[in-house]
Amino acid sequence: METLRWTVGLSVSLVCGGIVNQYWARRVRKLIGDEDPQYRILIPLSLGVVENLFFTIGVAFDLSGVMVGMVAWMGAKMAAHWGREPKEHQVKNIETVRFLVLGGTMISLLFAMIGGLICAGKLWF
Repeated sequence: METLRWTVGLSVSLVCGGIVNQYWARRVRKLIGDEDPQYRILIPLSLGVVENLFFTIGVAFDLSGVMVGMVAWMGAKMAAHWGREPKEHQVKNIETVRFLVLGGTMISLLFAMIGGLICAGKLWF
């Protein structure tokens, strides 16, 4: 039963979180008319998997301060101007990039929290 909980929790966190996050990013870029057919997905996707895995495990083991760590991580990404792209892939408006990064990080961490709660047995099973 515990293996099933961890499998479902990690799947929710990593797979569902990644799919929803990519849908979010592509939908917002389409809405603002800033679609790029060569949009590079590898770096944001790989970082999303690592951050989701890290925070899912933190939530699952009920580590103290994991929520503070999530907020600090969002702040660090924004302070480091995460999402700044090279000139050839830059969007028209830098505020759009910051909005995408902040919204995407919040979605990612929400799925990490839900997956961690499933792994811990506090949600669902």
